[in-house]
Amino acid sequence: MFIFQLWREYKLSIAELLHVFPRGKIVFFNEEVLVLKSLKRDDVLTKAKTLWGTIKIIETLGVDSFEDHILESAARKEGKFSYGISVFGERQNLKSILGWIKSELRDNELSSRYVNKDFENLSSAQIIGERLIPSESDFNIIATGKQSIYWVTIWVQDIETYAQRDYGKKRDMIVGMLPPKLCQMMINISKNPKSKSDNQIVYDPFVGLGTLLIESLYMGNTKVYGSDLNENMVKATRTNLGNIKKENVADFTFDLQNINAKDIEHSKIIKSNKIDAIVSEWYLGEIMTRRNISVERIDTQREILSDLYENFFSGLQNLNYKWSIVICFPFWEMEWKYFYFENIYDILNKYCQIQELFPTYMDLESTKTGSLLYKREKQLVGREIFKLKIK
Repeated sequence: MFIFQLWREYKLSIAELLHVFPRGKIVFFNEEVLVLKSLKRDDVLTKAKTLWGTIKIIETLGVDSFEDHILESAARKEGKFSYGISVFGERQNLKSILGWIKSELRDNELSSRYVNKDFENLSSAQIIGERLIPSESDFNIIATGKQSIYWVTIWVQDIETYAQRDYGKKRDMIVGMLPPKLCQMMINISKNPKSKSDNQIVYDPFVGLGTLLIESLYMGNTKVYGSDLNENMVKATRTNLGNIKKENVADFTFDLQNINAKDIEHSKIIKSNKIDAIVSEWYLGEIMTRRNISVERIDTQREILSDLYENFFSGLQNLNYKWSIVICFPFWEMEWKYFYFENIYDILNKYCQIQELFPTYMDLESTKTGSLLYKREKQLVGREIFKLKIK
């Protein structure tokens, strides 16, 4: 069995994992972890680099005694044994556990140090910095309510690698940018569980600066497509993809088109190429602040955006587009209340089938419409994410 420590938007993390590992059997889940069985270790580690919503992956030790396993690990280590312990599920006293293990190691004349700071679970940076993965010494206790299971971490997300990415000089924060983390999760959620290939061809019809296409390439995909009404955005994306060509990224091909998404029915990209999924975030409406946001301004944005989406989805229907669509729509927060893009729901019901993101028994939909929400703290505009198929 394998356990996946989830990101703060845990429902998005679970949806991503279930699409990446469709054959995994759910053993247990809560807001911190998802436990899956019937997976192969090599497959888990190969696909781990494409997971953005997973903080670390842990494998069961398959031992009866947690204490004995740590003692054996320490005995094999030359010099001082560095280790960490994290607890998930029903809360246990980590300070007591760390003290107990430290005492047992001392009684067996084994020199050791735990790297937990302030008796808290370890962060990814701590695990990487202390090199606990190669030494197999990041230990975990998962309490499921019925039992405690003991695990060792086999992979952790390298957050520094993501932070150091440079998409070139064409970024424009006034235009805005879909967060790279969310890009990869949306691409993973768009996967067809029955597909035998891991190489996914995505098309972003509102390509902006090309962030989503770039993330697809970093995930190992080798072909991407994009289009945009704004010719400057198409040029910027072409430049950014050209810069990616210079990096140590597998060889890839791309095609871009200058076209209004309202005219998607005339897209030569869709007509001429095999596409596995449309994955996109479109214009989220005008930038609003706490001083100028109002119900009237929100209503105006709803009306403006409705025309765009009506034409887009009717165009896809006319094209007989059959593959997945994963897309973000805006919602707004004002005075601690969410205002949804309610106009879109009638449009979706007219042209689309909303795809379930979880098995029904998990009861994890975060909205009545079957979508998932993403919003950064203090931001007034969030993203409502759907997986769709055209009727």
